[in-house]
Amino acid sequence: MFEFAADVDPPYYAVIFTSLRRREESDAYEQMAARMLGLAAKQPGYLGVESVRDPSRLGITVSYWKDLASIKAWKAHADHLVAQELGRSRWYEAFRVRICRVESERSMSAIAPTEP
Repeated sequence: MFEFAADVDPPYYAVIFTSLRRREESDAYEQMAARMLGLAAKQPGYLGVESVRDPSRLGITVSYWKDLASIKAWKAHADHLVAQELGRSRWYEAFRVRICRVESERSMSAIAPTEP
């Protein structure tokens, strides 16, 4: 189920990771992706994530960060470096990473909030 990242007052940064998975399905990929999401959430400067993948194998993950130093530290994290190499060698046909500064945002929702 998709969930929006928590609201954060701009400015902050977004890392947009767009990928095309190889045709082979891999439980190892799913396990690594879940592990990386959990590990990223523990990093200083992490603000949230939104991620989707469609049946054509295209995926978009947007992670949100306090500053560029936080993004740089996450990119260089030892476990994340292993995942990046596996992505290049085994899991992705192609990918693109974009880093953007979010200056403003707007939102709306027709979904009623749920009680905890």
